Amino acid sequence: MARYLKIAAAQMGPNQDGASRDEIVERMLALLADAVHQGVELIAYPEMALTTYFPKRLRKDFDQFFETEVPPKALLPLLRRAAEARVAVHVGFCEKADGKYFNTALLTDRDGRLCGTFRKIHLPGTKAADGFAQVYEPYYFEHGDTGYKVFEACGAKVGIAICQDRRYPESYRCLALQGAEVILIGYNTPISALALDLNALCLRGGAYANACFVVGVAKAGVEDGVELIGGSCIVNPLGQVMAKATTTGDELVIARLDLDQMAPVRKRWNFLGRRQPQHYAAVLTPVTEKEAHR
Repeated sequence: MARYLKIAAAQMGPNQDGASRDEIVERMLALLADAVHQGVELIAYPEMALTTYFPKRLRKDFDQFFETEVPPKALLPLLRRAAEARVAVHVGFCEKADGKYFNTALLTDRDGRLCGTFRKIHLPGTKAADGFAQVYEPYYFEHGDTGYKVFEACGAKVGIAICQDRRYPESYRCLALQGAEVILIGYNTPISALALDLNALCLRGGAYANACFVVGVAKAGVEDGVELIGGSCIVNPLGQVMAKATTTGDELVIARLDLDQMAPVRKRWNFLGRRQPQHYAAVLTPVTEKEAHR
């Protein structure tokens, strides 16, 4: 029996500094209502969906952006409505746990069950201004400690990565080796030369090299004085874009995934089965102090 999954990347326009969680969740609920109307089974919201992308600058008042409960209390109306409509949800948020700060995403199944969480592993930028960094995530966040995980949801094996993780081929490969069929990646990326092209390159390359579906979902538009690239899209196992955003605001990007499409693609290319890991020792070489602070 064929397996299909109708999925929506719920791109969000800017969350301005000072916007309340309630205001932002109202917009998320509107996107969910549209998704329900269109028969979506899994909706994915961006990284840091509940807040502005505050790591664009250094500031001391950052505790206000972090959630101390999982799922966050602010998301309960959204998750409740999604469960009533039998829609699975992926959403990124900032998490404070045991005195540590993480960039986190959660996944629920269609019945509202929490499948689990993933904490962002690769952090862009620096802890202090160096004349090059656009962002300062290491100033705010710990490197994620969950490792790469694959969850069962909507009858599919779903993996999660966050923003900068998408620029590392190891992210896709670690998830694919655990059987991921769909990889969800939320991001907030400031505009720069080639930013949209490089974003698409990462997502398409990860999908093709691992013969899986990749869903990139962004925040977009001018947020708190900084333009974010948007460019949300859904990519198939051959690296082809199935659907993409056409705006820089709140927008659903929807595609119907044929999960059985992966089998012939993987059989043809067999990238996972033809690996020669005995030659990959350099990948596990520890990062030097110099490299770590670049």
